Amino acid sequence: MKRLFISIIAILSVVAVSAQEQDPVEKNTIYIGSDGQNRITTDDGNISLTIAGVNLEFGNSGSAANNKENPRVTFSAFEVRNTDHLALFEVGVNTLVNTDYSMYSKEEAAMLQFGNRKSTYIAINLLSMDVALNKRGTWSFNMGFGFGCERYAFAGPYSMQYVDGMMRPVKLEGDIKKSQLGVDYIHMPFLINWNFSKKFFVAAGANLDIVMNDILRYRKPITTIERTVTVNPVQIGATARIGYGKLYGFVNYSFLEMFKSGTGPKANRLSAGVGLFF
Repeated sequence: MKRLFISIIAILSVVAVSAQEQDPVEKNTIYIGSDGQNRITTDDGNISLTIAGVNLEFGNSGSAANNKENPRVTFSAFEVRNTDHLALFEVGVNTLVNTDYSMYSKEEAAMLQFGNRKSTYIAINLLSMDVALNKRGTWSFNMGFGFGCERYAFAGPYSMQYVDGMMRPVKLEGDIKKSQLGVDYIHMPFLINWNFSKKFFVAAGANLDIVMNDILRYRKPITTIERTVTVNPVQIGATARIGYGKLYGFVNYSFLEMFKSGTGPKANRLSAGVGLFF
């Protein structure tokens, strides 16, 4: 919405000179198209954008606010503090919960354990949209688009491979410093925010993650194997966060299992960390 607002201001600046010779009634109106139904109007510090019969009003109050011709959707763009609570970077740790290794022997189940200490989570929100849902901006909606990277560190010198329709553990030989399962996602969060004071806020919503790549990596020597793990291609989950100003803590949980049914241990993704604005 911020970019839309800036674009509207730019359009108004470009046409300001030509508008000087128009009739006073039409002076502050820019028509988009020839039918006159889509237009931008300025009046007393307000901007009114009418598209397809819906009137979007940006500002405080004035004559534009009294227009009864079209249905109204109002965003108080001049009054509302920043309601965008999707940071550029989110960093944290991840783990698997609700695990069930009943498909494996006790020895295999022990080899497939992950250690949380070296399991990391990184998300980058490249694009975000924030919309105030009421005049004061105490309620708002956020939607983002970016990428997520999860790394799950095996607890011991083990990895996994696809054998006979299942992901099975493999013991690694030699001086193994680190063995990881990595999954990279297209990451799309959707949030409803409650901005209950000038800087404090809480938010909750959903995450949609689409798998781009899965990686098995271990060293030494460095060995990387891609696209051999039977992870679910789409993950849908819940997210919640609480923050102050430019910092927030978050928790993500996936409702869908990490691995395709019958091909790996039953487990759900859980991550937690902080969002960092720059």
